[in-house]
Amino acid sequence: MDPSFDDVWAECEDLFVQARQRLATLKSPQPPHVVQASVNALFRTTHTLKGMAGMLGFPRFSQAAHRMEDIFDLMRQGRLRSTDSLIETLEAGIQALESGLTELRRGRPEPEDYLHAIRRQLGELEALARPSEGAVLDLTGLLDLPPDLLKALSEYERTRVTAVLLAGIPIQGVSVRLDLATFDDRLRSISEAAGAQGELISTLPLEMHDDRDGLFFLLLVATPALETEGLGVLPEENLEVMALADPDRVPASLKADPGPLVAPPPGPAQAASDSPAALPQDVEVLRLPAQRVDALEARLMTVAQVRDSASLALRGIHDPSLARPMAMMGEIEAGLLEVQKALLQMRMVKVESLFQRIEPMVRALSRDMGKPVRLSFQGGDLELERSLLGRLTEPFLHLVRNALDHGLESPEERAAQGKAETGSLKISASQRGRNLRFDLRDDGRGFDLARIEARGIAMGLLKEGQVHSAEDLHRLALEPGFSTKERASQISGRGVGMDVVRAEVEGMGGDIQISSEPRRGSLVRLSLPLSRAVIACLKVRCGQQTFGVPLNHVLRVQSSLAPLHGGGRIEVLGRDLPMESLQACLGLPEPAGGQQFFVVLRQQGAAAEAGLDLALGVDEVAGRVELLLRSLPELAHAPGIMGGSLQEDGVLWVLDPEAVMGLAMDSLMKRVADV
Repeated sequence: MDPSFDDVWAECEDLFVQARQRLATLKSPQPPHVVQASVNALFRTTHTLKGMAGMLGFPRFSQAAHRMEDIFDLMRQGRLRSTDSLIETLEAGIQALESGLTELRRGRPEPEDYLHAIRRQLGELEALARPSEGAVLDLTGLLDLPPDLLKALSEYERTRVTAVLLAGIPIQGVSVRLDLATFDDRLRSISEAAGAQGELISTLPLEMHDDRDGLFFLLLVATPALETEGLGVLPEENLEVMALADPDRVPASLKADPGPLVAPPPGPAQAASDSPAALPQDVEVLRLPAQRVDALEARLMTVAQVRDSASLALRGIHDPSLARPMAMMGEIEAGLLEVQKALLQMRMVKVESLFQRIEPMVRALSRDMGKPVRLSFQGGDLELERSLLGRLTEPFLHLVRNALDHGLESPEERAAQGKAETGSLKISASQRGRNLRFDLRDDGRGFDLARIEARGIAMGLLKEGQVHSAEDLHRLALEPGFSTKERASQISGRGVGMDVVRAEVEGMGGDIQISSEPRRGSLVRLSLPLSRAVIACLKVRCGQQTFGVPLNHVLRVQSSLAPLHGGGRIEVLGRDLPMESLQACLGLPEPAGGQQFFVVLRQQGAAAEAGLDLALGVDEVAGRVELLLRSLPELAHAPGIMGGSLQEDGVLWVLDPEAVMGLAMDSLMKRVADV
């Protein structure tokens, strides 16, 4: 692709992020002005995407964006009400456009129809919002009812719904459960009481999908408010009152002209709503080439090194009058760190933006496959570099498809195994120092290791008669072309994609691991290095060397009256914890006189839930520091070290807490073996 269009691609990516955020807003109840602002923003977003696609020379993409723009236009005119199914269709449309743009950027040809998968849903929406010419005005679409109930309304009832809404009268719903033996009399009594408080428009039977006995009815009553005590409903009849339609949702143009439904011309009020000022919290966006940010960061690093050298020179001069210059050096250091953090922030986006791309696809797959799934996310507030976001999207989509297709069982299979019919898919993100970890867990059938082994032998990837560990077999699932399925699936294909995930993750310098338990589910873990990260550390000293311990792993810092020695145990807040010195973990000589301080470390994730804590002995606790951590290739294989940061008193080596805990457990086991 022409590099001169890089800014256009970047702006398109930002537009999709904004669109997902606005759609997320529409999923939960919001004040009317917030809903309207979000719809207006979505309309402008698709309009801009349409223009950009035309500029880039992609006419079919432009047509697809124009069709989505039409749907948002119908929404902002009040002709389509926001429902779960509508939002789901809109999310699928935005995702289809975004996926299509990614393919175009890779040089793929345009498809015939970007919106082919939701073509039927879009047609239904357009038909609902645009009746044939001369049709009588019908506002029943404003009723918050499922489509089957809306279809049950008679022509007279539709006329009355439209009339009362145009008159500015809200419509309330009264839901009751009546006993089969007496429902005739009870329904008549409740209907008369409701009619005394307003206009009883309709009485509709309800189909309830729960274990409650009886017949259910919904009464549509036109009244500003209902006095429930005056309805005479008995406690066992499960009275529920709900607002079904608000006349404020009727477009002003329709109130002024309650005639046949035709497209109203845009008026001053509508033009004003199209203004960017209608969007809350709009900010000016400046686009800078990445090379300029890189150059600025490099210059800042040079300045920081000069500051460090000046600080060391001042420390070598023992003059009380230099106290003020030294304090100023500290202020400069803090200022430089803030600027570095701000520059780093310019490169970062929230992990939530990745989750927002996944959620609509999971819902669509769940519906199409008939596998209900409970999807949950954790760690969306963490941040990753924008460059990683685009590369991660496709691997994540492959993993999610495989989890639903291969991992989760059908509701019937789950019920036969004593599981809940709704499966579970949990996607979590956590930061481990300079690494960002993603865990995808499902509670499905797990990997069939026996079948994987047999398939591996048949494909010549494994040797028959040899013992293969679970780790080897899980790793085999990531080999190119490997699959245990004999026939391709329309969802995930014949395993194609898992090798793509591995190649993409390893191409980013990361790692992928798979583990599973039969009938209990599987875990796919991605670990990706961030080129830079700002972390808060506890400074500790061992001998002449100072180390940093990431604070998100530190549970407690404590001193001891009696000297502490590695290999023992110590009681902390009523808990008996193993104790090991940091020197023993790193292979350094231990102090003969023991240590006075210890830091309680806890692993994150599943290990944290199991309460795997460790007391780590140190010589001194030197305070807290926030630093910019960079990757250090020369330390790639140094046990227990994840990186370092240049400080005024030298290099501060930052420990990898989980690696240190692993080294500590190895050291403790060796002590036991030597006894």
